[in-house]
Order: sequence, then structure tokens, then C-alpha cells
Amino acid sequence: MDINQEITQIKHITTQKLSEKRKFANSDDDSEVDVKRTKLQPAEDTLPKTATKVATESNTTFTNVNAGTKNTSIKINAHQSPKKRIQLTSPLNTEQNQVKEKFIYGNYNKYYGYRNKESKYQDIRLEVFATQSEMFKNKQMLDIGCNSGLVTMEVAKLFAVKSIVGLDIDRSLINQANKMLLRQKKILPMENEARRLHKFPYNVSFVHGNYVLRDDVLLEIEHEQFDIILCLSITKWIHLNFGDAGLKQAFRRMYLQLRNGGKLILEAQPYDNYGRRKKMTETINTNFKAMKFFPKDFNDYLLSADVGFESFELMGIPENCIKGFKRPIQIFHKK
Repeated sequence: MDINQEITQIKHITTQKLSEKRKFANSDDDSEVDVKRTKLQPAEDTLPKTATKVATESNTTFTNVNAGTKNTSIKINAHQSPKKRIQLTSPLNTEQNQVKEKFIYGNYNKYYGYRNKESKYQDIRLEVFATQSEMFKNKQMLDIGCNSGLVTMEVAKLFAVKSIVGLDIDRSLINQANKMLLRQKKILPMENEARRLHKFPYNVSFVHGNYVLRDDVLLEIEHEQFDIILCLSITKWIHLNFGDAGLKQAFRRMYLQLRNGGKLILEAQPYDNYGRRKKMTETINTNFKAMKFFPKDFNDYLLSADVGFESFELMGIPENCIKGFKRPIQIFHKK
């Protein structure tokens, strides 16, 4: 082989290797583009299960189907940073919305701590009850909307009631109340006078449920079973969630569940307290707009033939209570 042929062959091999390198380099570039594209445009199989993808050329829209009956669309620019897109599509946003709606029944899990900031160990309303402590003695009671049961248990402990049932629509709060009740029982010996005489804490029980019935027809099977019913700062939440009809039904049910001579102890929220909660849910907003039965009408309705209470009196107004909680506590008497 002469020198010219050898040089030609070397050039051919070199050219071939350079060609392969370019091809490999181009392949890498394509892969890099693919990686970048993947970061900017999430793959369809990585989309949140709670969203429906509607693709356009440069944008992606997620329709959130966890936002209740009303779907909400979130537009995502394909050129936004991954962090921004994650914030827009993350389930945490849905969870935040759920947190806002968590307490739609007034079922705040730190309600007593918020209400009683100036009285760390005791609900101030108990001081009002103490002015007529004899009224509670040896009576069977119902506490509607008992929350975590603090007032329910204190009434049972301080005023020697025969029995008291705490009812709340929030199962988690009832679970908290039952745990607190169990702790009270555990600190006592197995054989003790309180158990034998059915005194505190054995005169307390907690039940999960909604006081508003599915149909007014069910009122026909109600029977007298309580001497005193507590309805403390719960009227607003019944009213907003179940409307005028729901609250009126609840008032009639209270009357029917009381024995002759029974008493309804009512602490109603004023109407100016409603507005701040009117947009919590669509149902609440609808009920708020349709409202024709206002707190100023409650007394007349409770004393009317539709319900039947004979008379009412002011029991008292809690002193040293933070602003917004100084609400009159009234007693309605059943003949």
C-alpha cells in the first residue's frame, strides 16, 4: 500500500468517527430537550387523580373536581417554574379549602379556649347557671351542640344533675369528649360511691348526631324525656346550614322533648354575627340570602302556638366575657 492510499484510509476512518460523534451528540441534545420538556409539561400519567387535563399548545388547564359541586379551572403556563405549577396543582390547595369548610357547623376544635381566654379553667356561662343552681339538681338534661363536652361535664359535676347527654354533629369532637370522660372515670377506683350512686362522671354520656331531623314527620314520634335542654350558641349554625325551616323544626323538637314544667336554656347568636360566615359553603350562602326568620323573631316564635312555651325570663349575661360572646342567656318555660 503506498503512502497516498494510507492517508486516504486514515481520513475516511477519522471522518466516520467524527460523524458518529456528531450523531451521538445530537442524540444527547434531543434527550436533554426531552428532559427539559418533561419538566415543563407534566406527563399525562403524572397528573393529579383529582384533576382532568385539558391541553392547549402552550398552556395546560386542570379542572379541580374536589371543589364541591362547582368545578374550578386552574390555568397553568407551560413556561412557569415547576415550583409554581406544583403550588397550583398540589392537593394541598384542596386541603386548604377543606380546612376553611371544616367548621361549617361551628364545630371549632378549640372553641372553649377561644371563648374563655380570660377564664382559663371554667366556662363563664357556668357562673350564670350557678345563680339558679337548684334548678339543675337531680334533673335529666340534654346539651345540643356540646362540642368537646367541657360545659356538659362541668354542669354534671357542679350542679348534681341526675343525667346529662351531650350531642354534637362532629364525630371527632364527641370522640374527644368520650376520651375526657374516660379519663375522669379511670382516676376513680373500680368500686366507688360515684358509680354506685350514678354521680359524676357516671351521670354523663355523649352521642354523635344531627339534631335537625330529615323530615318534620319524624316530630310525630318525639316524646318527653328531658327536664332541661341546653341550646348554647348553636342557633346560628343550625340556621345557616338548615335554613329557617331547619331551625324552626329544632325549636319544636326541643319543646316536644321536654317534660311538663321543663326548661329550655337558650343562648342565641345575634343576626349581625351571621354575615361573617355566609360564604363558607354554597348551602350556607343560599340559606343566608333566603332568610326571613331572624333572631329578633325567636322569642315570639317560641311562645307561639306553633311551639308552645308558656313564658321566658332572662337568666343572665356572662360577665368578663370577651367581645362577641356577651350574649343573653334565657330560660323558656314549658307549662
